Amino acid sequence: MSIRTVQATMGCIPFDTLILNVQVVNVLTAKIYPADIAIVDGEFAYIGKALAIHSADTYFDAEGAFAVPGYIDSHMHIESSMMTPANFARAVVPLGTTTVAADPHEIANVLGERGVQLLADRSRDLPLHIHIMAPSTIPSAPGFETSGASIGPDEVTRMLSYPGVLGLGEVMDFNGVISGDPKMLAIIEAAKQQGVLLDGHVPTLRGNQLQAFIASGIDADHTYMDPSIVEEKLQNGMAVQIQERFFTSELMAYLNQAPVQDRIMLVTDDVPISRLAQQGHVDALLRHAVALDLDPIKAVRYVTINAANRLRLYHTGAIAPGYGADLVLIEDLSKFKALLVFSDGRLVAKDTSMVVPSEAKPFPSDAFHTMHLDPVSASAFKIKAQGRLALVNIIMQDGRTSRTTKSQVKLPVIDGLLQQENLMKMSIFERHSGRGPCSHGLIGNMEEFKGAIATSYAHDCHNLIVYSANDADAVLAANTVISTQGGVAAVLDGVVLGSIALPIAGLLCEDEIDKVAGTFAIIDRAAQEQLHLNHEETLTFITLMPLAVSPEIKLTDKGLLDVINKRFIPLIESYINKDGNEVACTKSLMQGEV
Repeated sequence: MSIRTVQATMGCIPFDTLILNVQVVNVLTAKIYPADIAIVDGEFAYIGKALAIHSADTYFDAEGAFAVPGYIDSHMHIESSMMTPANFARAVVPLGTTTVAADPHEIANVLGERGVQLLADRSRDLPLHIHIMAPSTIPSAPGFETSGASIGPDEVTRMLSYPGVLGLGEVMDFNGVISGDPKMLAIIEAAKQQGVLLDGHVPTLRGNQLQAFIASGIDADHTYMDPSIVEEKLQNGMAVQIQERFFTSELMAYLNQAPVQDRIMLVTDDVPISRLAQQGHVDALLRHAVALDLDPIKAVRYVTINAANRLRLYHTGAIAPGYGADLVLIEDLSKFKALLVFSDGRLVAKDTSMVVPSEAKPFPSDAFHTMHLDPVSASAFKIKAQGRLALVNIIMQDGRTSRTTKSQVKLPVIDGLLQQENLMKMSIFERHSGRGPCSHGLIGNMEEFKGAIATSYAHDCHNLIVYSANDADAVLAANTVISTQGGVAAVLDGVVLGSIALPIAGLLCEDEIDKVAGTFAIIDRAAQEQLHLNHEETLTFITLMPLAVSPEIKLTDKGLLDVINKRFIPLIESYINKDGNEVACTKSLMQGEV
Protein backbone atom coordinates (compact mmCIF):
# COMPACT_ATOMS: atom_id res chain seq x y z
CA MET A 1 0.00 0.00 0.00
CA SER A 2 1.39 3.41 -1.00
CA ILE A 3 1.61 6.45 1.28
CA ARG A 4 -1.02 8.16 -0.90
CA THR A 5 -3.38 5.25 -0.28
CA VAL A 6 -3.00 5.70 3.48
CA GLN A 7 -3.46 9.44 3.20
CA ALA A 8 -6.61 9.13 1.07
CA THR A 9 -8.12 6.51 3.35
CA MET A 10 -7.56 8.84 6.29
CA GLY A 11 -9.22 11.69 4.37
CA CYS A 12 -6.08 13.79 3.88
CA ILE A 13 -6.22 13.70 0.07
CA PRO A 14 -8.89 12.60 -2.44
CA PHE A 15 -9.17 9.06 -3.72
CA ASP A 16 -8.42 8.64 -7.41
CA THR A 17 -11.71 6.80 -7.90
CA LEU A 18 -14.72 6.15 -5.70
CA ILE A 19 -17.30 3.58 -6.79
CA LEU A 20 -20.55 4.09 -4.91
CA ASN A 21 -23.42 1.76 -4.13
CA VAL A 22 -21.98 -1.69 -4.77
CA GLN A 23 -22.69 -5.14 -3.37
CA VAL A 24 -19.21 -6.41 -2.48
CA VAL A 25 -18.61 -10.11 -3.01
CA ASN A 26 -15.94 -10.74 -0.39
CA VAL A 27 -14.06 -13.90 -1.37
CA LEU A 28 -12.10 -13.79 1.90
CA THR A 29 -15.18 -14.21 4.10
CA ALA A 30 -17.74 -15.57 1.60
CA LYS A 31 -20.04 -12.67 2.45
CA ILE A 32 -21.92 -10.13 0.34
CA TYR A 33 -22.59 -6.66 1.74
CA PRO A 34 -23.26 -3.08 0.57
CA ALA A 35 -20.29 -0.73 0.42
CA ASP A 36 -18.41 1.88 -1.56
CA ILE A 37 -15.01 1.06 -3.08
CA ALA A 38 -12.14 3.54 -3.22
CA ILE A 39 -9.04 3.23 -5.40
CA VAL A 40 -5.68 5.02 -5.24
CA ASP A 41 -2.60 4.37 -7.39
CA GLY A 42 -4.06 1.18 -8.82
CA GLU A 43 -4.84 -0.31 -5.39
CA PHE A 44 -7.98 -0.73 -3.35
CA ALA A 45 -7.74 1.85 -0.58
CA TYR A 46 -11.02 1.62 1.32
CA ILE A 47 -14.06 -0.67 1.21
CA GLY A 48 -17.07 0.50 3.21
CA LYS A 49 -19.53 3.35 3.25
CA ALA A 50 -17.67 6.53 2.29
CA LEU A 51 -17.12 8.82 5.27
CA ALA A 52 -17.62 12.57 5.48
CA ILE A 53 -13.84 13.01 5.29
CA HIS A 54 -13.66 11.21 1.93
CA SER A 55 -13.68 12.69 -1.56
CA ALA A 56 -12.51 11.56 -4.98
CA ASP A 57 -11.34 12.86 -8.32
CA THR A 58 -13.68 10.47 -10.19
CA TYR A 59 -16.97 8.93 -9.11
CA PHE A 60 -18.96 5.99 -10.44
CA ASP A 61 -22.42 4.98 -9.26
CA ALA A 62 -22.73 1.19 -9.42
CA GLU A 63 -26.46 1.36 -8.69
CA GLY A 64 -26.38 -1.81 -6.61
CA ALA A 65 -24.30 -3.95 -8.98
CA PHE A 66 -22.20 -6.76 -7.56
CA ALA A 67 -18.47 -6.06 -7.30
CA VAL A 68 -16.20 -9.07 -7.76
CA PRO A 69 -12.42 -9.24 -8.17
CA GLY A 70 -11.16 -9.40 -11.74
CA TYR A 71 -11.23 -12.97 -13.03
CA ILE A 72 -7.97 -14.91 -13.03
CA ASP A 73 -7.41 -17.84 -15.40
CA SER A 74 -4.65 -19.83 -13.72
CA HIS A 75 -3.99 -22.18 -16.64
CA MET A 76 -4.48 -21.37 -20.30
CA HIS A 77 -2.86 -21.06 -23.72
CA ILE A 78 -3.26 -17.81 -25.65
CA GLU A 79 -2.45 -19.55 -28.92
CA SER A 80 -5.75 -21.46 -28.84
CA SER A 81 -7.46 -18.15 -29.63
CA MET A 82 -5.38 -17.85 -32.83
CA MET A 83 -4.82 -14.20 -31.86
CA THR A 84 -1.84 -12.17 -30.70
CA PRO A 85 -1.69 -11.27 -26.99
CA ALA A 86 -2.95 -7.72 -27.59
CA ASN A 87 -5.96 -8.90 -29.57
CA PHE A 88 -6.64 -11.66 -27.07
CA ALA A 89 -6.66 -8.98 -24.36
CA ARG A 90 -9.17 -6.93 -26.35
CA ALA A 91 -11.39 -10.01 -26.54
CA VAL A 92 -11.40 -11.13 -22.90
CA VAL A 93 -10.94 -8.03 -20.74
CA PRO A 94 -14.44 -6.71 -21.54
CA LEU A 95 -15.75 -10.06 -20.27
CA GLY A 96 -14.11 -9.57 -16.87
CA THR A 97 -10.84 -11.47 -17.26
CA THR A 98 -8.02 -9.31 -15.91
CA THR A 99 -5.23 -11.85 -15.30
CA VAL A 100 -4.07 -15.06 -17.00
CA ALA A 101 -1.23 -17.52 -16.53
CA ALA A 102 -0.34 -18.43 -20.11
CA ASP A 103 1.73 -21.47 -21.01
CA PRO A 104 3.04 -20.75 -24.52
CA HIS A 105 4.02 -24.32 -25.27
CA GLU A 106 2.24 -24.17 -28.62
CA ILE A 107 4.53 -21.52 -30.08
CA ALA A 108 7.47 -23.13 -28.27
CA ASN A 109 6.89 -26.34 -30.21
CA VAL A 110 7.40 -24.35 -33.40
CA LEU A 111 10.00 -21.71 -32.48
CA GLY A 112 11.44 -23.03 -29.22
CA GLU A 113 12.74 -20.61 -26.61
CA ARG A 114 12.60 -17.82 -29.17
CA GLY A 115 8.83 -18.27 -29.47
CA VAL A 116 8.38 -17.96 -25.71
CA GLN A 117 10.44 -14.79 -25.68
CA LEU A 118 8.39 -13.31 -28.53
CA LEU A 119 5.08 -14.06 -26.84
CA ALA A 120 6.30 -12.82 -23.45
CA ASP A 121 7.54 -9.55 -24.96
CA ARG A 122 4.17 -8.99 -26.64
CA SER A 123 2.25 -9.72 -23.46
CA ARG A 124 3.51 -6.68 -21.57
CA ASP A 125 1.88 -3.28 -21.06
CA LEU A 126 -1.62 -4.52 -21.78
CA PRO A 127 -4.84 -4.02 -19.79
CA LEU A 128 -4.75 -7.81 -19.32
CA HIS A 129 -2.09 -9.01 -16.87
CA ILE A 130 -0.43 -11.86 -18.77
CA HIS A 131 1.94 -13.99 -16.71
CA ILE A 132 3.98 -16.59 -18.54
CA MET A 133 4.71 -20.18 -17.54
CA ALA A 134 7.95 -21.55 -18.99
CA PRO A 135 7.08 -24.53 -21.24
CA SER A 136 8.44 -27.75 -19.80
CA THR A 137 7.68 -30.52 -22.24
CA ILE A 138 8.80 -29.68 -25.77
CA PRO A 139 8.00 -31.93 -27.52
CA SER A 140 5.12 -33.24 -25.41
CA ALA A 141 6.04 -36.86 -26.07
CA PRO A 142 9.80 -37.02 -26.73
CA GLY A 143 10.73 -39.74 -29.19
CA PHE A 144 7.15 -40.17 -30.37
CA GLU A 145 6.67 -36.99 -32.41
CA THR A 146 8.68 -34.31 -34.23
CA SER A 147 8.44 -30.71 -33.13
CA GLY A 148 10.25 -27.59 -34.28
CA ALA A 149 12.35 -27.43 -31.11
CA SER A 150 13.42 -29.27 -28.01
CA ILE A 151 13.54 -27.62 -24.62
CA GLY A 152 15.79 -28.87 -21.82
CA PRO A 153 16.91 -27.68 -18.38
CA ASP A 154 19.21 -24.95 -19.73
CA GLU A 155 16.40 -23.36 -21.75
CA VAL A 156 14.02 -23.65 -18.79
CA THR A 157 16.51 -21.92 -16.50
CA ARG A 158 16.86 -19.05 -18.95
CA MET A 159 13.11 -18.72 -19.52
CA LEU A 160 12.45 -18.59 -15.78
CA SER A 161 14.56 -15.42 -15.67
CA TYR A 162 12.35 -13.59 -18.19
CA PRO A 163 10.27 -10.75 -16.73
CA GLY A 164 6.75 -11.92 -15.96
CA VAL A 165 7.52 -15.66 -15.91
CA LEU A 166 5.94 -17.27 -12.84
CA GLY A 167 6.94 -20.90 -13.03
CA LEU A 168 7.16 -24.13 -14.96
CA GLY A 169 4.40 -24.86 -17.44
CA GLU A 170 2.47 -28.11 -17.46
CA VAL A 171 4.70 -31.18 -17.29
CA MET A 172 2.99 -33.47 -19.79
CA ASP A 173 5.43 -36.38 -19.87
CA PHE A 174 3.94 -37.90 -16.72
CA ASN A 175 5.28 -41.35 -17.58
CA GLY A 176 8.74 -39.86 -17.98
CA VAL A 177 8.51 -38.31 -14.51
CA ILE A 178 7.57 -41.51 -12.68
CA SER A 179 9.99 -43.64 -14.70
CA GLY A 180 12.87 -41.31 -13.88
CA ASP A 181 13.56 -39.91 -17.34
CA PRO A 182 16.82 -37.91 -16.88
CA LYS A 183 15.80 -34.99 -19.09
CA MET A 184 12.40 -34.59 -17.46
CA LEU A 185 13.80 -34.80 -13.95
CA ALA A 186 16.54 -32.28 -14.82
CA ILE A 187 13.89 -29.82 -16.05
CA ILE A 188 11.90 -30.25 -12.85
CA GLU A 189 15.02 -29.80 -10.75
CA ALA A 190 15.96 -26.64 -12.65
CA ALA A 191 12.57 -25.16 -11.78
CA LYS A 192 12.78 -26.27 -8.15
CA GLN A 193 16.19 -24.61 -7.87
CA GLN A 194 14.50 -21.34 -8.86
CA GLY A 195 11.80 -21.81 -6.20
CA VAL A 196 8.95 -21.38 -8.68
CA LEU A 197 5.62 -23.17 -8.91
CA LEU A 198 5.33 -26.28 -11.10
CA ASP A 199 2.22 -27.17 -13.11
CA GLY A 200 1.32 -30.69 -14.15
CA HIS A 201 -0.64 -32.65 -16.73
CA VAL A 202 -1.56 -36.06 -15.36
CA PRO A 203 -4.78 -37.53 -16.82
CA THR A 204 -4.33 -41.23 -16.02
CA LEU A 205 -2.09 -41.78 -13.00
CA ARG A 206 -3.68 -42.89 -9.74
CA GLY A 207 -2.47 -44.42 -6.48
CA ASN A 208 1.26 -44.76 -5.96
CA GLN A 209 2.01 -43.53 -9.49
CA LEU A 210 0.16 -40.28 -8.87
CA GLN A 211 1.90 -39.85 -5.55
CA ALA A 212 5.28 -40.39 -7.20
CA PHE A 213 4.40 -37.69 -9.73
CA ILE A 214 3.42 -35.28 -6.94
CA ALA A 215 6.53 -36.14 -4.94
CA SER A 216 8.63 -34.79 -7.81
CA GLY A 217 7.43 -31.29 -6.86
CA ILE A 218 4.55 -30.86 -9.32
CA ASP A 219 1.46 -29.83 -7.41
CA ALA A 220 -1.29 -28.83 -9.86
CA ASP A 221 -3.31 -30.58 -12.53
CA HIS A 222 -6.01 -29.54 -15.02
CA THR A 223 -6.71 -32.78 -16.87
CA TYR A 224 -9.53 -35.27 -16.38
CA MET A 225 -11.61 -34.51 -13.27
CA ASP A 226 -14.47 -36.30 -11.55
CA PRO A 227 -15.29 -36.26 -7.82
CA SER A 228 -13.07 -39.23 -6.95
CA ILE A 229 -10.10 -37.88 -8.90
CA VAL A 230 -10.51 -34.40 -7.45
CA GLU A 231 -10.63 -35.85 -3.95
CA GLU A 232 -7.54 -38.00 -4.49
CA LYS A 233 -5.54 -35.10 -5.88
CA LEU A 234 -6.65 -32.72 -3.12
CA GLN A 235 -5.84 -35.19 -0.37
CA ASN A 236 -2.37 -35.61 -1.83
CA GLY A 237 -1.66 -31.89 -1.83
CA MET A 238 -2.44 -30.96 -5.41
CA ALA A 239 -4.25 -27.88 -6.64
CA VAL A 240 -7.02 -28.86 -9.05
CA GLN A 241 -7.75 -26.65 -12.06
CA ILE A 242 -11.05 -27.78 -13.55
CA GLN A 243 -11.82 -27.28 -17.23
CA GLU A 244 -15.36 -26.69 -18.41
CA ARG A 245 -15.51 -29.97 -20.33
CA PHE A 246 -15.42 -31.83 -17.02
CA PHE A 247 -18.25 -29.86 -15.40
CA THR A 248 -21.09 -32.08 -14.18
CA SER A 249 -23.81 -31.68 -11.57
CA GLU A 250 -22.14 -34.42 -9.54
CA LEU A 251 -18.79 -32.62 -9.57
CA MET A 252 -20.38 -29.31 -8.57
CA ALA A 253 -22.21 -31.02 -5.69
CA TYR A 254 -18.89 -32.44 -4.53
CA LEU A 255 -17.21 -29.02 -4.75
CA ASN A 256 -19.99 -27.43 -2.73
CA GLN A 257 -19.29 -29.85 0.10
CA ALA A 258 -15.51 -30.17 -0.27
CA PRO A 259 -13.85 -29.52 3.10
CA VAL A 260 -10.76 -28.07 1.40
CA GLN A 261 -11.65 -25.08 -0.76
CA ASP A 262 -8.51 -23.02 -1.28
CA ARG A 263 -6.89 -25.36 -3.83
CA ILE A 264 -9.82 -25.51 -6.25
CA MET A 265 -9.86 -23.44 -9.44
CA LEU A 266 -11.79 -23.18 -12.69
CA VAL A 267 -9.65 -22.74 -15.82
CA THR A 268 -10.16 -22.47 -19.54
CA ASP A 269 -7.01 -24.29 -20.72
CA ASP A 270 -7.80 -24.08 -24.44
CA VAL A 271 -10.68 -21.93 -25.65
CA PRO A 272 -11.22 -22.42 -29.38
CA ILE A 273 -11.96 -19.17 -31.18
CA SER A 274 -15.52 -20.27 -31.98
CA ARG A 275 -16.32 -20.93 -28.31
CA LEU A 276 -14.59 -17.75 -27.16
CA ALA A 277 -16.63 -15.63 -29.56
CA GLN A 278 -19.95 -17.33 -28.88
CA GLN A 279 -19.80 -18.18 -25.17
CA GLY A 280 -17.08 -16.09 -23.55
CA HIS A 281 -14.04 -16.75 -21.43
CA VAL A 282 -13.85 -17.17 -17.63
CA ASP A 283 -17.33 -15.65 -17.42
CA ALA A 284 -18.58 -18.68 -19.36
CA LEU A 285 -17.06 -21.01 -16.76
CA LEU A 286 -18.87 -19.13 -14.01
CA ARG A 287 -22.23 -19.22 -15.80
CA HIS A 288 -21.96 -22.92 -16.52
CA ALA A 289 -20.78 -23.87 -13.03
CA VAL A 290 -23.53 -21.88 -11.30
CA ALA A 291 -26.13 -23.31 -13.69
CA LEU A 292 -25.02 -26.74 -12.44
CA ASP A 293 -25.71 -25.52 -8.88
CA LEU A 294 -22.21 -24.59 -7.75
CA ASP A 295 -22.47 -21.97 -5.02
CA PRO A 296 -21.86 -18.60 -6.76
CA ILE A 297 -19.45 -17.30 -4.13
CA LYS A 298 -17.42 -20.49 -4.37
CA ALA A 299 -17.40 -20.15 -8.15
CA VAL A 300 -16.09 -16.58 -7.90
CA ARG A 301 -13.50 -17.65 -5.35
CA TYR A 302 -12.24 -20.36 -7.71
CA VAL A 303 -11.37 -17.74 -10.37
CA THR A 304 -10.07 -15.03 -8.05
CA ILE A 305 -8.39 -15.51 -4.68
CA ASN A 306 -7.71 -19.22 -5.14
CA ALA A 307 -6.13 -18.61 -8.52
CA ALA A 308 -4.13 -15.65 -7.21
CA ASN A 309 -2.75 -17.66 -4.32
CA ARG A 310 -1.88 -20.56 -6.62
CA LEU A 311 0.08 -18.16 -8.83
CA ARG A 312 1.67 -16.50 -5.77
CA LEU A 313 0.11 -13.18 -6.73
CA TYR A 314 -0.62 -12.52 -3.11
CA HIS A 315 -1.90 -8.96 -3.47
CA THR A 316 -4.54 -9.60 -6.06
CA GLY A 317 -7.68 -11.71 -6.29
CA ALA A 318 -9.73 -9.97 -3.58
CA ILE A 319 -11.39 -6.64 -2.88
CA ALA A 320 -9.42 -5.56 0.18
CA PRO A 321 -7.12 -2.66 1.15
CA GLY A 322 -3.73 -2.85 -0.53
CA TYR A 323 -4.81 -5.39 -3.14
CA GLY A 324 -4.42 -4.60 -6.83
CA ALA A 325 -7.59 -2.89 -8.02
CA ASP A 326 -8.76 -5.38 -10.62
CA LEU A 327 -12.52 -5.26 -10.41
CA VAL A 328 -15.63 -6.32 -12.31
CA LEU A 329 -19.11 -4.92 -11.77
CA ILE A 330 -21.75 -7.44 -12.77
CA GLU A 331 -25.53 -7.50 -12.94
CA ASP A 332 -26.04 -10.69 -11.00
CA LEU A 333 -24.36 -13.87 -9.81
CA SER A 334 -25.80 -16.14 -12.45
CA LYS A 335 -25.22 -14.39 -15.78
CA PHE A 336 -21.92 -12.71 -14.84
CA LYS A 337 -22.34 -10.04 -17.50
CA ALA A 338 -19.64 -7.40 -17.01
CA LEU A 339 -20.91 -3.83 -16.79
CA LEU A 340 -17.59 -2.16 -15.92
CA VAL A 341 -14.11 -3.65 -15.77
CA PHE A 342 -11.21 -2.01 -13.94
CA SER A 343 -7.59 -3.11 -14.35
CA ASP A 344 -5.04 -1.64 -11.94
CA GLY A 345 -7.73 0.81 -10.89
CA ARG A 346 -8.33 2.13 -14.39
CA LEU A 347 -11.63 1.73 -16.20
CA VAL A 348 -10.72 -0.38 -19.23
CA ALA A 349 -14.05 -1.78 -20.44
CA LYS A 350 -17.72 -0.84 -20.33
CA ASP A 351 -20.72 -2.88 -21.47
CA THR A 352 -18.47 -5.58 -23.02
CA SER A 353 -16.40 -3.10 -25.05
CA MET A 354 -12.90 -1.79 -24.47
CA VAL A 355 -12.65 1.91 -23.61
CA VAL A 356 -8.85 2.14 -23.69
CA PRO A 357 -6.42 1.36 -26.52
CA SER A 358 -4.34 -1.82 -26.48
CA GLU A 359 -1.30 -1.37 -28.69
CA ALA A 360 -0.11 -4.50 -30.48
CA LYS A 361 3.63 -4.93 -30.88
CA PRO A 362 4.22 -6.63 -34.25
CA PHE A 363 5.99 -9.97 -34.55
CA PRO A 364 9.35 -10.02 -36.35
CA SER A 365 9.98 -11.70 -39.68
CA ASP A 366 11.47 -14.85 -38.15
CA ALA A 367 8.07 -15.70 -36.65
CA PHE A 368 6.65 -16.03 -40.16
CA HIS A 369 7.40 -18.59 -42.90
CA THR A 370 7.59 -21.66 -40.67
CA MET A 371 5.84 -24.08 -43.05
CA HIS A 372 8.88 -25.77 -44.52
CA LEU A 373 6.94 -27.99 -46.88
CA ASP A 374 6.76 -28.16 -50.64
CA PRO A 375 3.32 -28.66 -52.16
CA VAL A 376 2.15 -32.27 -51.77
CA SER A 377 0.67 -34.58 -54.38
CA ALA A 378 -1.95 -37.32 -54.29
CA SER A 379 0.71 -40.00 -54.02
CA ALA A 380 1.58 -38.72 -50.54
CA PHE A 381 -1.83 -39.89 -49.29
CA LYS A 382 -1.62 -43.46 -50.56
CA ILE A 383 -1.29 -46.22 -47.95
CA LYS A 384 0.62 -49.20 -49.32
CA ALA A 385 -0.43 -52.63 -48.14
CA GLN A 386 0.08 -56.30 -48.97
CA GLY A 387 -2.35 -59.10 -49.61
CA ARG A 388 -6.02 -58.74 -50.44
CA LEU A 389 -7.44 -57.98 -46.99
CA ALA A 390 -5.84 -56.15 -44.05
CA LEU A 391 -6.61 -56.10 -40.32
CA VAL A 392 -6.22 -52.42 -39.41
CA ASN A 393 -5.96 -50.63 -36.06
CA ILE A 394 -8.14 -47.53 -36.13
CA ILE A 395 -8.78 -44.54 -33.89
CA MET A 396 -12.35 -44.47 -32.58
CA GLN A 397 -13.59 -41.02 -31.59
CA ASP A 398 -16.75 -40.35 -29.60
CA GLY A 399 -18.06 -37.25 -31.39
CA ARG A 400 -17.80 -35.14 -28.25
CA THR A 401 -14.42 -35.18 -26.51
CA SER A 402 -10.75 -35.68 -27.36
CA ARG A 403 -10.66 -39.12 -25.76
CA THR A 404 -10.18 -41.94 -28.24
CA THR A 405 -10.05 -45.73 -28.13
CA LYS A 406 -8.52 -48.40 -30.34
CA SER A 407 -10.67 -50.56 -32.57
CA GLN A 408 -9.94 -52.92 -35.44
CA VAL A 409 -11.52 -53.40 -38.86
CA LYS A 410 -10.76 -55.48 -41.93
CA LEU A 411 -10.26 -53.42 -45.08
CA PRO A 412 -9.73 -54.49 -48.69
CA VAL A 413 -6.40 -54.02 -50.45
CA ILE A 414 -6.57 -53.25 -54.17
CA ASP A 415 -3.48 -52.96 -56.38
CA GLY A 416 -1.25 -52.77 -53.32
CA LEU A 417 -3.17 -49.88 -51.74
CA LEU A 418 -5.28 -49.96 -48.58
CA GLN A 419 -8.87 -48.82 -49.15
CA GLN A 420 -10.28 -46.51 -46.49
CA GLU A 421 -13.92 -47.42 -47.08
CA ASN A 422 -16.16 -45.27 -44.81
CA LEU A 423 -13.34 -44.26 -42.48
CA MET A 424 -11.74 -40.84 -42.27
CA LYS A 425 -8.08 -40.79 -43.28
CA MET A 426 -5.75 -38.76 -41.06
CA SER A 427 -2.36 -37.81 -42.51
CA ILE A 428 0.47 -35.97 -40.78
CA PHE A 429 3.35 -34.23 -42.55
CA GLU A 430 6.32 -33.05 -40.48
CA ARG A 431 6.51 -29.38 -41.38
CA HIS A 432 9.32 -27.92 -39.28
CA SER A 433 12.15 -29.17 -41.46
CA GLY A 434 10.10 -30.60 -44.31
CA ARG A 435 12.40 -33.61 -44.30
CA GLY A 436 10.71 -35.62 -41.59
CA PRO A 437 8.32 -38.54 -41.76
CA CYS A 438 4.74 -38.67 -42.96
CA SER A 439 2.23 -40.96 -41.28
CA HIS A 440 -1.33 -42.09 -41.84
CA GLY A 441 -4.12 -43.35 -39.64
CA LEU A 442 -7.82 -44.04 -39.95
CA ILE A 443 -10.59 -42.65 -37.73
CA GLY A 444 -13.91 -44.34 -37.05
CA ASN A 445 -17.36 -42.96 -36.26
CA MET A 446 -17.03 -40.69 -39.29
CA GLU A 447 -19.14 -42.61 -41.79
CA GLU A 448 -20.75 -39.52 -43.34
CA PHE A 449 -17.61 -37.41 -43.64
CA LYS A 450 -16.85 -35.87 -47.03
CA GLY A 451 -14.06 -33.74 -48.48
CA ALA A 452 -11.03 -32.73 -46.40
CA ILE A 453 -9.83 -30.41 -43.65
CA ALA A 454 -6.19 -29.42 -43.15
CA THR A 455 -4.61 -27.55 -40.23
CA SER A 456 -1.18 -26.45 -39.06
CA TYR A 457 -2.60 -25.72 -35.61
CA ALA A 458 -2.52 -29.20 -34.06
CA HIS A 459 -1.50 -29.94 -30.49
CA ASP A 460 1.23 -30.02 -29.56
CA CYS A 461 3.81 -30.32 -32.31
CA HIS A 462 1.75 -28.41 -34.87
CA ASN A 463 2.68 -30.40 -37.89
CA LEU A 464 0.45 -30.32 -40.97
CA ILE A 465 -2.59 -32.51 -40.33
CA VAL A 466 -5.02 -33.49 -43.08
CA TYR A 467 -8.34 -35.25 -42.48
CA SER A 468 -9.86 -36.59 -45.67
CA ALA A 469 -12.46 -38.74 -47.33
CA ASN A 470 -10.66 -38.63 -50.69
CA ASP A 471 -7.14 -37.87 -51.85
CA ALA A 472 -7.97 -35.10 -54.34
CA ASP A 473 -9.60 -32.91 -51.69
CA ALA A 474 -6.80 -33.81 -49.27
CA VAL A 475 -4.22 -32.42 -51.70
CA LEU A 476 -6.09 -29.13 -52.15
CA ALA A 477 -6.64 -28.68 -48.41
CA ALA A 478 -2.99 -29.40 -47.59
CA ASN A 479 -1.61 -27.11 -50.27
CA THR A 480 -3.97 -24.30 -49.29
CA VAL A 481 -2.54 -24.33 -45.76
CA ILE A 482 1.02 -24.58 -47.06
CA SER A 483 0.43 -21.59 -49.37
CA THR A 484 -0.81 -19.39 -46.49
CA GLN A 485 2.15 -20.36 -44.29
CA GLY A 486 -0.18 -22.03 -41.85
CA GLY A 487 -3.86 -22.03 -41.04
CA VAL A 488 -6.98 -24.13 -41.52
CA ALA A 489 -8.76 -25.02 -44.76
CA ALA A 490 -11.95 -26.94 -45.53
CA VAL A 491 -12.44 -28.43 -49.02
CA LEU A 492 -15.21 -30.31 -50.81
CA ASP A 493 -15.28 -31.53 -54.42
CA GLY A 494 -12.28 -29.45 -55.41
CA VAL A 495 -13.58 -26.20 -53.91
CA VAL A 496 -12.11 -24.42 -50.89
CA LEU A 497 -15.16 -23.78 -48.70
CA GLY A 498 -13.27 -21.75 -46.12
CA SER A 499 -9.71 -20.89 -45.20
CA ILE A 500 -8.05 -18.96 -42.39
CA ALA A 501 -4.41 -17.89 -42.65
CA LEU A 502 -2.27 -18.20 -39.51
CA PRO A 503 1.13 -16.99 -40.71
CA ILE A 504 2.71 -16.37 -37.28
CA ALA A 505 4.36 -19.72 -36.48
CA GLY A 506 1.46 -21.36 -38.31
CA LEU A 507 -0.62 -20.63 -35.18
CA LEU A 508 -1.61 -16.98 -34.95
CA CYS A 509 -2.82 -14.09 -37.05
CA GLU A 510 -2.95 -10.34 -36.46
CA ASP A 511 -6.73 -10.01 -36.79
CA GLU A 512 -9.11 -9.10 -33.95
CA ILE A 513 -11.71 -11.50 -32.61
CA ASP A 514 -14.61 -10.47 -34.84
CA LYS A 515 -12.68 -11.15 -38.02
CA VAL A 516 -10.96 -14.34 -36.78
CA ALA A 517 -14.20 -15.75 -35.40
CA GLY A 518 -16.11 -14.78 -38.55
CA THR A 519 -13.59 -16.48 -40.79
CA PHE A 520 -13.45 -19.60 -38.67
CA ALA A 521 -17.25 -19.70 -38.45
CA ILE A 522 -17.30 -20.26 -42.22
CA ILE A 523 -14.96 -23.25 -41.80
CA ASP A 524 -16.91 -24.55 -38.81
CA ARG A 525 -20.23 -24.30 -40.63
CA ALA A 526 -18.79 -26.02 -43.69
CA ALA A 527 -17.32 -28.81 -41.58
CA GLN A 528 -20.61 -29.47 -39.83
CA GLU A 529 -23.13 -28.91 -42.61
CA GLN A 530 -21.28 -29.84 -45.80
CA LEU A 531 -18.46 -32.15 -44.75
CA HIS A 532 -20.59 -33.81 -42.05
CA LEU A 533 -17.83 -33.90 -39.46
CA ASN A 534 -19.23 -35.98 -36.62
CA HIS A 535 -17.97 -33.98 -33.65
CA GLU A 536 -19.53 -31.31 -31.45
CA GLU A 537 -16.63 -28.90 -31.88
CA THR A 538 -14.66 -28.76 -35.10
CA LEU A 539 -11.55 -27.12 -33.71
CA THR A 540 -11.34 -29.46 -30.73
CA PHE A 541 -11.43 -32.45 -33.05
CA ILE A 542 -8.97 -31.34 -35.71
CA THR A 543 -6.41 -30.01 -33.22
CA LEU A 544 -6.47 -32.79 -30.61
CA MET A 545 -6.41 -36.00 -32.64
CA PRO A 546 -2.58 -35.74 -32.91
CA LEU A 547 -2.06 -34.88 -29.21
CA ALA A 548 0.43 -37.53 -28.06
CA VAL A 549 -0.41 -37.15 -24.35
CA SER A 550 -4.19 -37.48 -24.76
CA PRO A 551 -5.55 -40.99 -24.05
CA GLU A 552 -5.89 -43.54 -25.42
CA ILE A 553 -4.71 -43.71 -29.04
CA LYS A 554 -3.46 -40.87 -31.23
CA LEU A 555 -1.50 -40.37 -34.44
CA THR A 556 1.79 -38.46 -34.62
CA ASP A 557 4.07 -37.85 -37.56
CA LYS A 558 5.96 -41.00 -36.50
CA GLY A 559 3.02 -43.35 -36.33
CA LEU A 560 0.04 -44.66 -34.41
CA LEU A 561 0.64 -44.21 -30.69
CA ASP A 562 -0.72 -46.10 -27.70
CA VAL A 563 -0.68 -43.12 -25.33
CA ILE A 564 -1.29 -45.11 -22.15
CA ASN A 565 1.59 -47.53 -22.68
CA LYS A 566 3.78 -45.13 -24.65
CA ARG A 567 4.45 -47.43 -27.57
CA PHE A 568 3.81 -47.42 -31.27
CA ILE A 569 1.29 -49.87 -32.62
CA PRO A 570 0.95 -50.93 -36.24
CA LEU A 571 -1.53 -49.34 -38.56
CA ILE A 572 -1.85 -52.68 -40.32
CA GLU A 573 -1.82 -55.50 -37.77
CA SER A 574 -1.87 -58.32 -40.30
CA TYR A 575 -3.03 -59.16 -43.80
CA ILE A 576 -4.53 -62.07 -45.72
CA ASN A 577 -2.30 -63.14 -48.59
CA LYS A 578 -3.42 -64.60 -51.90
CA ASP A 579 -3.36 -68.09 -50.41
CA GLY A 580 -5.77 -67.07 -47.66
CA ASN A 581 -3.16 -67.14 -44.91
CA GLU A 582 -2.92 -64.45 -42.24
CA VAL A 583 0.51 -62.77 -42.10
CA ALA A 584 1.69 -60.38 -39.36
CA CYS A 585 2.74 -56.89 -40.40
CA THR A 586 6.36 -55.92 -40.93
CA LYS A 587 8.48 -53.94 -38.46
CA SER A 588 8.30 -50.84 -40.66
CA LEU A 589 4.52 -50.82 -40.33
CA MET A 590 4.93 -51.00 -36.57
CA GLN A 591 6.52 -47.58 -36.79
CA GLY A 592 3.84 -46.18 -39.01
CA GLU A 593 6.15 -45.99 -42.03
CA VAL A 594 3.44 -46.62 -44.52
